[in-house]
Amino acid sequence: MGISNKKIKDIVMTVFPGKTNISLSINFVGEKRIKNINKIYRKKDAVTDVISFANIDNDFISQKGEVDLGDVFICTKQISRQARENNVSFQEENIRIIIHGLLHLKGYDHVIKKDAEKMFSLQEKLIKKFL
Repeated sequence: MGISNKKIKDIVMTVFPGKTNISLSINFVGEKRIKNINKIYRKKDAVTDVISFANIDNDFISQKGEVDLGDVFICTKQISRQARENNVSFQEENIRIIIHGLLHLKGYDHVIKKDAEKMFSLQEKLIKKFL
């Protein structure tokens, strides 16, 4: 049901092709923790699937030396719910949410419709590489 470290690394390298100087953390958490993070940092008292905290602007990824991109928090119970609702496997939804969180670290957002279309289109294109 989980996802291997190798698969996660493959996903990271697909979202950040050719980047060998990056580091980041992906944390799989429960509902209580994600809700608390969401409440503190986004002022939303609700469970969500993923929250990303970017450490740097995407322009700095080309700098020399290791670059810490930030942290991604993923709620596995929420992924399970979404997988059932969307009639996809847990594995597919997990990959989708990991990619989604990484795209946020890369500077993508979905607040504005035009940006959302761009982000979600890229997200679905990347997912197909793993299905």
